Amino acid sequence: MDPLLRSELIRYGELAQACYDAFDYDLASRYCGSCKYPRRAFFERLGMPDAARGYSVTRYLYATSNFRFPNFFSGRSRADAKLWSQRANWIGYVAVSTDEESARLGRRDIAIAWRGTITRLEWVSDLMDYLRPVADEGIPCPDPEVKVESGFVDLYTDKDPSCRFCKYSAREQVLVEVRKLVAHHTALGEDVSISVTGHSLGSSLAILGAYDIAESAANLSNGVQRAGV
Repeated sequence: MDPLLRSELIRYGELAQACYDAFDYDLASRYCGSCKYPRRAFFERLGMPDAARGYSVTRYLYATSNFRFPNFFSGRSRADAKLWSQRANWIGYVAVSTDEESARLGRRDIAIAWRGTITRLEWVSDLMDYLRPVADEGIPCPDPEVKVESGFVDLYTDKDPSCRFCKYSAREQVLVEVRKLVAHHTALGEDVSISVTGHSLGSSLAILGAYDIAESAANLSNGVQRAGV
């Protein structure tokens, strides 16, 4: 394999793996289902010095599902626990390349990493494999025959107005952050790219998100300059 291609694949694989390593699995913790580390020290706390030098996390992503089902995989009742959120799960993050890494790449890279299946709600979503038209979910699509698995698009588009973490859907969180970063860096005259990565469920959300970014024109600045997805 070409050494440069190999290094790039490993890099994006590590960005996806970070979603698992940073996820709080501790059922005894009130923060179970969130990220264990603060955004500004994300890669440092994970012990990823190369990633820390290369990328800075700009936003955490949260998802929920309107399918009513116990969220975690333990039979233990948590109804009385003072949880950080009853409905939200930390599902990934958006990061942008540092000046040093951008100089190496020849562009400013916006990386979006998605976590794979962990919670009960996510396992249920994986099993909801019947197809629905993408356009019915508010995702722009000129072809009514283009469809997406129901469980994946639910996690991507569902929201809970009563929860501050998933008041906006994962889709809305991603599009807002991408538009902001694209506008900022293209205004500085930089070339910008948008890269998506994820494992398992995360790979499905990454593909869906990349399609949505392109079709929603979130990768355009002033409707003209395009960031490659």
